[in-house]
Amino acid sequence: MGFIENFERRLETFVNGAFSKAFKSQLQPVEISAAIKAKMDVSAAVIGKDRILAPNEFRVSLSQTDLLRLNSLGEDLVDEISKQVNSHAKKQRYQLTNQLAISLSASPTLAIGQISVAASGSKAEQVANVSWVPAIDIAGKRYLLAKAKTTIGRDATADIQVNDSGLSRTHFAINWDGSTGSVEDLGSTNGTTVSGVNVKLQTISADTVIKAGRTEFVFRVIAKSQGGE
Repeated sequence: MGFIENFERRLETFVNGAFSKAFKSQLQPVEISAAIKAKMDVSAAVIGKDRILAPNEFRVSLSQTDLLRLNSLGEDLVDEISKQVNSHAKKQRYQLTNQLAISLSASPTLAIGQISVAASGSKAEQVANVSWVPAIDIAGKRYLLAKAKTTIGRDATADIQVNDSGLSRTHFAINWDGSTGSVEDLGSTNGTTVSGVNVKLQTISADTVIKAGRTEFVFRVIAKSQGGE
């Protein structure tokens, strides 16, 4: 458990440990985490029912006094805050176009205890600068789907080969038209199921679980920054 979670527990139980004493009546690291989460929430752009795009860069401004005191904690401070914010993004099913980046700086206009958080780009800019890329997760490994039709099966002739004797040589395909995905059974022996129902051709949304053979495949739609990795 990180020191932010420990700190929250100390606050709740009024334990006067050394860390809580150091921050008594002053700006708490958990307040920074909460401020970034709130900014992420109001900055998130809803693209569709299964696609919510959130900014990944946050600039946190504090008073010079608070910044100097918090900097004494070293790099672990930002690392732990990042863990909290990433966890929040995952819980809210937000998509980020790149790795979360949080920076702290001093502002002469802020008093002790005050926080100002700026996020990168407006909602319109976020949407304009992102492309949506289909992917399939198999046993913890992610495959980006670069073709309009990607075949999956146990044979090397399939675009994605999976070592599962329950699969046909080319068992099913994932189709992508640039915005919508579908799963298509390719005449397999054992069938392809979505939500326990055998399908021949069915539109699928992000996070749909497809079962074929003894393997689970999870369809994803990943936000990618235009021109970025």
